[in-house]
Amino acid sequence: MDRIAAALLLACACGFSAGRAQAAPTDPAQIQTEAYVNLVQADQSLDAGRLDEALSQYQAARGYYLQLATDFPGWEPRVIQYRKAYCDNQIADIERRKGGGQMEEPPELEPLPEEARPEPARPTPSAVEPATATASSVELDYLKSRIASLEAEIAEFDTIQNELDAVTAENDKLRKDLEAANRQLADRARGEQASTEGLRAELAAKEERIQALQKDLESKKQLDQALNEMEAQANELRAQNERLNQEIKTLDGELDGAEVRADQAELKARQAGEKLAKAEQDLQKARKEQAGAGKQVAALPHEAGPEKTGRREEKAKTAAKEPSTEEPKAGLASSPVAATVPPRPVPQGMLASDYVRQLLQEGDNDAALATVQEARKAFPTDMNLVLIEGIALIRLQRYPEAAAMLIDLAKSNPRNAEIHATLGAAMMGAGFYEEARETLLKAIKLDRNVGGEYYYNLAQLYALVDPIDLKQARRFYQQARDLGVAADKQLEKAMK
Repeated sequence: MDRIAAALLLACACGFSAGRAQAAPTDPAQIQTEAYVNLVQADQSLDAGRLDEALSQYQAARGYYLQLATDFPGWEPRVIQYRKAYCDNQIADIERRKGGGQMEEPPELEPLPEEARPEPARPTPSAVEPATATASSVELDYLKSRIASLEAEIAEFDTIQNELDAVTAENDKLRKDLEAANRQLADRARGEQASTEGLRAELAAKEERIQALQKDLESKKQLDQALNEMEAQANELRAQNERLNQEIKTLDGELDGAEVRADQAELKARQAGEKLAKAEQDLQKARKEQAGAGKQVAALPHEAGPEKTGRREEKAKTAAKEPSTEEPKAGLASSPVAATVPPRPVPQGMLASDYVRQLLQEGDNDAALATVQEARKAFPTDMNLVLIEGIALIRLQRYPEAAAMLIDLAKSNPRNAEIHATLGAAMMGAGFYEEARETLLKAIKLDRNVGGEYYYNLAQLYALVDPIDLKQARRFYQQARDLGVAADKQLEKAMK
């Protein structure tokens, strides 16, 4: 009974603290305590005549016992079954009393092992009051200690709650710090991404610069090669110039000899004139003597008279003093076309060849032809001037004359790519397509960077002239485009 009373007091304490803890009990001991508290309170309400309150409390107690029997079947099954049957009897009795029936004696139940069976008859008020007072005193003492314990628990709960609030605040602060850190990381990531993109762009620019430098290096190598070739040509020209100077010295010596011979011829001519005058006098005398024979003799002085003899001697002297008018060497033919405009004066400090090329670039082809022809009068054997004159004739569409002028020049200079390329263009304009193709191929073989227009000429020949080879035409056209030649839509259409 002491254990039951303690359980009852604990149940009351739990009832008083229900305002703080609202969770349903899950421990079987706690459930049993709750059920017993409701059972005791139901008996007290029934004794006081509060049938509705007693009925509700009996039903609550019965529900707890039913929960124990269902969820914890091994928890004191005989006690639980006994109290559940007691609740059922009391509920049925109250319902009959509320329906107008009389109170019935409850059936006899099997006594419990640890507690006596409740009396079936209701005790008298005089007998109940001492037990009730004692029970109330015990309950109050227990409730006070339970309240003190609960207050301690509440204080501990408040401490835990404060700690929880502090942890929650710290958690909120940490969450905010985390969000700020995430934002900083995002901003830093965006900045690093922008920086990375900038570095990639800079790297791409540097790679393009490296490629450009590599192309420049390749161009420089080609330029060095061209300079070496030009230097070799310059050495060859120096050797030719030395030979020409030697020939000039020889010619000067011959000219001096010719002048001496001319003076001697002039002296002999004067002597012959004097003899001729004397012979005329003798002839006049003879005419008087022999009239018929005088006519034949008179013809002789007329043919070899002093006037004509003097003119012949004058011409011989002039021819000896003037420059030789012999035919130029092979490859340095004279100009086949006369210029239609006067030549331009070459600016001071500028080579004639460079000035003529400048005129050709400006499109003043007639003036370029006249100027180069004037320059060739002073330097008739200059290979560069002959080549430029051929280019001027091509610009003026005098293709046959240009081809005839450049053929011998190409034979004299078999390793000069520009001469062969120019000759190929002239032959192409003149209609000698097969010869033009061979000459242009030879020029490109000598120097692959001879000029984009010559690749373009080859592309035209392979695309438009039999035998047609569109593959070769497209290859040479692409090389011409790579060297800066403008696109030709008609030629591209023909190559498809």
